[in-house]
Amino acid sequence: FADAKIYALNINYRSSSAILALANKVIANNPRLYEKKLVVGREGKFNSPKLLVYNELFDQYSNIAQIIAVSKYKKENIAIIFRNNSSADGLEVALRELGIGSKRKGGVSFFESREVRAAMDLLGILINPKDIMAFIHVCEYAKGVGAALSKEIFEVLSKVGHGDVVRGFLQPDDSVEAFAKKTKNYQLGLFDELDEVGEKSRFAKFNFSEKFFAHPVLKMQKLSESGGQFLYEIYNFLNAAKRHSRPTSLIEDLKNSKIYALIADNLATKRATQKNGNVDETLKKEALERIAGKLEVLGELAKNYSETEKFYNFITLGSSEMSSGEGVNLLSVHASKGLEFDLVFVVDLAQNRFPNLKLMSMGGSLEEERRLFYVAVTRARDELILSYAKYDKIKKINYQPSQFLIEAGMASAGI
Repeated sequence: FADAKIYALNINYRSSSAILALANKVIANNPRLYEKKLVVGREGKFNSPKLLVYNELFDQYSNIAQIIAVSKYKKENIAIIFRNNSSADGLEVALRELGIGSKRKGGVSFFESREVRAAMDLLGILINPKDIMAFIHVCEYAKGVGAALSKEIFEVLSKVGHGDVVRGFLQPDDSVEAFAKKTKNYQLGLFDELDEVGEKSRFAKFNFSEKFFAHPVLKMQKLSESGGQFLYEIYNFLNAAKRHSRPTSLIEDLKNSKIYALIADNLATKRATQKNGNVDETLKKEALERIAGKLEVLGELAKNYSETEKFYNFITLGSSEMSSGEGVNLLSVHASKGLEFDLVFVVDLAQNRFPNLKLMSMGGSLEEERRLFYVAVTRARDELILSYAKYDKIKKINYQPSQFLIEAGMASAGI
């Protein structure tokens, strides 16, 4: 347009001069059609941005939680910003260990995720064999077993275990009448009781152990073949887990169990099912990897506990209160847009994590990743702390500092 004028909105009233200097230095590496450089609209003395380097990923999360625990800022005025949602799980756990509440915007709390709750329900059966709700929740993942049938199965197992479902699974008392005698309806005559007790022979084709094949629960006529297989895998898990008392060993048993594999497959399949009913196998594989990642985080957390009950209580009690309401803000870069905080941590600034190599290979660009870094650091008003870890012991990957840290002059290649 002839005689058109360009006006740049370039005064930043949010961040300190040192934070803006860092942001401008990095974003200058992006080509721009129109030059834009933010200038400071605030006066005062503020700390310069800091870089914290850790040897291992969970050391990073743990130390950041400790810094926050003694920070002068109110928790709701603190944000931890990350490029990948997987970072949030370790951060949430580290904060929770110190009794620090958090708000996770744009994602489900680690403690409320279905895969973590399913894992805790399996442990819950072990810890409290009278916990009918834990049992029913686990059976939600079995084909052909609804809540009503789960309750009936629980009652049968409780009867033959003298009130203890684990004992009912592993050491059923054959002398106990597992099924209540029904009042004869003489109009139906001899066939009246067939709707409760069925033949176990329908399970003969499965590779059940001899002991489980003799289990009275398999006489339940309503129990489908897939339901019987599901119960067998619960039986196998309980049989393996009874040898251990430490939570690390129990989580390891859980990771290697077929029952949890069935649950994970159920969840991943639902998450990868498209509107037309087809399952996207790539999405399913990614969903399974994320589920496995959450179990790894559980395993790391379990190392801090010698007693299973204390570990179980930490995970299950008060999770909704600790992960909602007031607290530290856990945000992806996209979710942080338009927001501001007194103290901001930008974590996992390792090459290939931020910038995110995977997303760049799927159509993203380095320029877009750099813009996201610019967004992340300029969420900070007074103080900015950047961090990364050199090693991820779960994935067994070594990391170099992000090129954005190098462009900012805060790190050198190979350091």
